This record gives sequence, structure tokens and C-alpha cells, in this order.
Amino acid sequence: MDTNDQLEQHRARLAALRANYLKGLPQRLERLDYLVRSIPVERTYREDGGELRSRLNITYQEFHKVAGSAGSVGLHAMSEAAKAVLQILDHWFTDATEEPLSKQGQILDLLSTMGQADDAGSESSDAAPRPESRTIHVVDDNPLTANEMQVWLEEAGFDAQVFMSATIYGDTFEVLPRPDLIIMDINFGDEPNAGPRIVDFLKQKLGNLPPVAFLSIRDDMEARLAALRAGASRYLNKPVSRRELVELAHEYVDKRDASAFRVLMVDDDETTLSVTQAILERAGLEVCAIANPLDTLDAARNFNPDLFLLDVLMPEVSGTEVAATLRQDRQFDVIPILFLTSDSHPDQKVMGAALGGDDFILKPFDPDYLLTAVMARARRSRRLREVLALRQPG
Repeated sequence: MDTNDQLEQHRARLAALRANYLKGLPQRLERLDYLVRSIPVERTYREDGGELRSRLNITYQEFHKVAGSAGSVGLHAMSEAAKAVLQILDHWFTDATEEPLSKQGQILDLLSTMGQADDAGSESSDAAPRPESRTIHVVDDNPLTANEMQVWLEEAGFDAQVFMSATIYGDTFEVLPRPDLIIMDINFGDEPNAGPRIVDFLKQKLGNLPPVAFLSIRDDMEARLAALRAGASRYLNKPVSRRELVELAHEYVDKRDASAFRVLMVDDDETTLSVTQAILERAGLEVCAIANPLDTLDAARNFNPDLFLLDVLMPEVSGTEVAATLRQDRQFDVIPILFLTSDSHPDQKVMGAALGGDDFILKPFDPDYLLTAVMARARRSRRLREVLALRQPG
């Protein structure tokens, strides 16, 4: 199938998910309104009252779902309003400056803005991954080395473009066609860590970048730390061999010779689950999507994933509990776990890390950032398991 047809199919799939979400939105908002108005605020109650905590917990879970699902279909104003509600609910007992009735009123005001969702974000879901390309940027001020790498990569079928100045590359990156891989030298002229500095600058400015492989004649701790802190995917020592360079390019750009990475995703919100699945599958990943967290273990044993992508807040079983259960099984002990959540509470992150999670991604997420995080960890997971398999006695 032509890549343009595939892209149109992907856009149509996301548009259908968004239309279906908007169709059911009045009913969802009506339920949120009922939950907020049912919070007991007009009578005396103890701080640890069971009914109050139960109502707050149910209301929190419903707004948490909306914060993620609305953002995933491009309704970012609605998502931000829902996240503001989460902040009020999260500090219900600790914020003594507002009366309960006032807090309820603030939530109802935010809910009314959610009901006025406009179409400003209607195209945001199209920010899905680009059709497959094989573009590599080589940034190196040594013309002999840079040109040699360009020849090797082009003979292997990649579109390699050379840039001699890290500073100029940083200044012009936004207007260039986005590459699939950046190969960046560490040193430029008299500046020992110019490469990592430019990459860090671009990340601060743009939020995310394609994978970056640093290369250098240096092999000291300072250079490696600079590359690491700039988000290096790989670090290579010069001189780089033709075989090493082409293998690197195939690993990060051309995945046709390898089976697709497998992601097992668990989220009780059907909209977020479907949109995220569409984004990952458009990038060539194989996805097993589960709405019931109690089915995770059986699905994992049948699917053999390279990575778990878990929602944190689910009614029957939390994502952190699912992670802890998976870590009890040696078969899944080395498989990375990424958490999706609308809540950036630090205690939640500490608990997730303690129970075996590798990272948190906030909803609504940037598709490119999600893909970068998923691909990097899935790749590392598969490589690690291949190494462990080789070490097993025959």
C-alpha cells in the first residue's frame, strides 16, 4: 500500500475516534456534573469521613480519565481544565484556605468550560509519525570523516546529509526536514563539548529530538557524561568503521529486517487506549491493547512484549500494582515498564519506581515524545533479552 494511502487511513482512524468521543461527550460531562454535585460539602463531616473520601476518589478517577482521553483526541483545553480539577481534588484536605463549597464551585466552573470544547485541537492528532524515511544528519567539522560517513551511508541506501558546523546546525534545525537519526561529533573547534551543548539546546527549545548518536576521538568520563546528559542514544569512538556505522543506521532508522517491537498497553479508558494504539501501530509497532488490567498477566504470557505501557489510575487494579505483579515473574523482570498518567504527583513517581517502573509519561502526551521513549526502551529490552538468551546453557 502507498504510504500516502496509509497516512490517510491513519488520519481517518484518528478522526473517527475523535468523532466518537465527541458524540459521547455530553453524557460523560453529565456524569461528571452529577459526581461533583454529590460531594458532601454542605454539612459537617469528619476529615476522614468515609463517604467524602469515596466520593472524592470516584470523582478523581473520572476526571483523570478525561484529562488523558480529551488530550489524546486533540481537545487540549478540556484536558487542561480536567487537570486543574485534579489539582483541587488532590489538595482537598491539605488546602485549608478554601471552604468545601467554594472548591465544589471552582470545579463546576471548570466543568462548564469543558462543556464548551472547541475544535482548536482538531488537527493535533495528525501529529502522528511521518511516513517512513531514511534520513540521517551527520554533524562533524572534519570534512574527510564527514564525507566518508556520507558515502558509506548513501551506498547502504540512506539519505545522508552533512553539516560542518554544530552552531549553524542548531540555528537551522527547525527549517530542515526532520531526520530519523542524528550523528553528532562531541568536539567542534576549540569547544570540547559543543555537540552535546547544541543537542541540549535543541531539546530545551523543541522538547524532543530523533535519536542522537555521539562520536568522538575522546573516551573520557567527561565526554561520555556530556553525551549522556544531552540524551545520547549511543556513543561511538572514532575512527568509526563502515560496518559499525551502517549497523547503527539500520538499528535506529531501517527496521525492515527486524520484527516489530511489541508493546502491551493497559488502560481502562477506551479512547486513550485506541488513540495510543493507533499512534504506535502507525509507527510500525505491534500493540496488544487491554482495557481490563486483570487480563494483563495472561496477555503478557501470550504476547511476549518488549515493553509494558500501563495507565496508573484504574478502578480495580492500579498500574503500580500491575507493575509489581509483573515483576514477581522472572519472565517479565527485565522488560521495561512505562507509566501513562495525568497526575505528576511526586509520591506517585516514587511508588512507581519502587514497584519496578522505568519512567512516567504525562497525558496528554506528544506523539513524537511517546514514540521516542517507547522505541528506545523496547530496543534496549530486546537487545538485553537476546544477550541473556545467548548466555543460557545449551
